[in-house]
Amino acid sequence: MLFGMRMVILGASTPLGGALVTACAGGGDQAVALVRAPQHVDRLRALGAEPVLIGPDESPRTVRAALTGALRRAEALVLAAGTGGSAGRDPAALFAAAGERAGVRRYLMVSNWYGAEDRPWSAEEKADYLAAKKAAEDDLRARALDWTIVRTGRLTDGPAGGGVRLRTAPDGVAPAGAIGRADVAAAVLALLRRSATFGLALELTSGEEPLEEAVRNAFGPADV
Repeated sequence: MLFGMRMVILGASTPLGGALVTACAGGGDQAVALVRAPQHVDRLRALGAEPVLIGPDESPRTVRAALTGALRRAEALVLAAGTGGSAGRDPAALFAAAGERAGVRRYLMVSNWYGAEDRPWSAEEKADYLAAKKAAEDDLRARALDWTIVRTGRLTDGPAGGGVRLRTAPDGVAPAGAIGRADVAAAVLALLRRSATFGLALELTSGEEPLEEAVRNAFGPADV
């Protein structure tokens, strides 16, 4: 579907998620925002999202029912949140499994390997963070979904419209460089509509090529 795509976003309350919700509203798409903290509901609704509250203390049955309702009529899932957690509780894996149950095949994961950089963690904790990132990507690769992984450089603030560098991501390597969250959000919406990106891990950083030109040159016109 080329226009008016309905996508469910995990991590909509993050700065990247907010940029994605804003991009959806500006482009005529519908963002369904999964929210764990009630204080984010009004802000996300004002940005144009349809918030679905899934509280942190809800029972697994309640959470699963809320997810089932949120995924109804969805055409794509977008992960804009962190990854990690105990076995079987990683939010990325749970989100993907919910999509499988609901029959929502399109799944795009934004994978930022730099999230531990500014945290006062030990070297071991940062290594665990990177291991969780790799595990989340590997879990998605093994699923029967139309998945795309977008591994970003360091995330920054700023308006959309910067040039980008888009290429196949080397295995196990964090992209060198940075990119603005607004440009990542615009790239997500463009890549979701290219079936040529199914089953690919991509690297996205700031560069010289305009975003739409970079996506079109790599994957052709929108076809989904």
